Amino acid sequence: MYTGGRWLVLMCVSISWAQIRLESISALVGDEIIVESQVAQQYAYLKQMGTSDEGGLYCEVLERFIVQKLLVVRARLDSLKVSDEQVERELERRVQILAAQLGSVEAIVEIYGKPLPLLKQELRNEIRNQLLAEEMRQKITAEVRVTPQEVREFYRGIPVDSLPYLPAEVELSQIVLWATPSPSEKEAVRMRLEQIREEIIAGRMDFASAARAFSQDIGSARQGGALGEFVRGQMVPEFDRVAFSQPIGEVSQVFETPFGFHILLIEKRVGNKAQGRHILLRPAITDTDVEDARRRLADLRERILRDSLSFSRAAIDFSEDLHTKQTGGRLMDEETGSYRLPLDKLDPELYFLVDGLSPGQISPVQPFTARDGRKGVRIVWLQKRYPPHRASLELDYERFAEAALELKKQEAIEKWLERARKNVPVEIRDPKCIEALSEWERAIER
Repeated sequence: MYTGGRWLVLMCVSISWAQIRLESISALVGDEIIVESQVAQQYAYLKQMGTSDEGGLYCEVLERFIVQKLLVVRARLDSLKVSDEQVERELERRVQILAAQLGSVEAIVEIYGKPLPLLKQELRNEIRNQLLAEEMRQKITAEVRVTPQEVREFYRGIPVDSLPYLPAEVELSQIVLWATPSPSEKEAVRMRLEQIREEIIAGRMDFASAARAFSQDIGSARQGGALGEFVRGQMVPEFDRVAFSQPIGEVSQVFETPFGFHILLIEKRVGNKAQGRHILLRPAITDTDVEDARRRLADLRERILRDSLSFSRAAIDFSEDLHTKQTGGRLMDEETGSYRLPLDKLDPELYFLVDGLSPGQISPVQPFTARDGRKGVRIVWLQKRYPPHRASLELDYERFAEAALELKKQEAIEKWLERARKNVPVEIRDPKCIEALSEWERAIER
């Protein structure tokens, strides 16, 4: 029944031992426990996202949890590790994806009925297990490769009428410069935050109330500035330096990061982990500030057009977009990891900018506003354009190579599972799935 593939529980909350004692256990995998609420929550999520169910989806979800637990058990035996930094990056990535699906971070808080820091805290253990399982998958499949001949055989095995019809796609790179506020505006904001800090220190206002009233970090302001637990390296370096040197319980001096000016109150710190609150004030960006950035980027664009500097080199050396800088400015689909971006998934500003370009052209300088509210300017290089078409080996070799490789990896994982399930006892307790998943219990007897 196991269909394999990469499977991530986006928002499945980890379960405490106190909860386990009150809940039904769906399955035991060695010493690992899968409780009914985990399965039910993931099943409901898949249904909400439109996954069809012909009667077997619930047990398939439970089976996927069993597979994950087997991989986690083996990963721990093999001493595989997942760092706190990896967990935090993956946690932030998933929250961003969910925010995009629901419309905002505030919508997440409303739907799950708890502050975002608390929700993140509950998610960390489950994400750590998922990352451990993924590390084990990668170890199992590290030596798996596909040859061009295997890719061609994979392609020929697909009926023509089953080949997908692909939408228009593009490959893009960008260079971004952020507009910077004037020195006078920055000084005015710094002084305003100094005044707020003095009010807090004098006891005329508590930190949480001040954060709700003044902080421009909307995500934390509603929670009294609470950031939840974070690890060293998760925040920008300027923030980390204060967070891991500031005495616990004291309000920091005003300090600056790329996002604006902050004051910080660290409430708890153990090793490389800290917990606290902050207040952020952002200097206002004027039209003059944006125009200054536009002129700087226009000069850089002219250098690229004169062939005195390649676009990729300029992106690495000068772009201020940290997400694309190190890849020479290349934009990636966050969900698939592919550099081929469906046109209909681009944000409207970028879509209309790209729509008028031919492959190889570099756009004029375009002002834009990023997701986090920062204002900047960018130029875009259209590298390739793919018209809508039925998938073919000629135009989509990399897609078929990746699919063939994934199939071969899955075969390797299934062979590994056949061996692993004979050594780790599995007990199915959910009455709805005892018969459907009976092979897992019998495996240990063979």
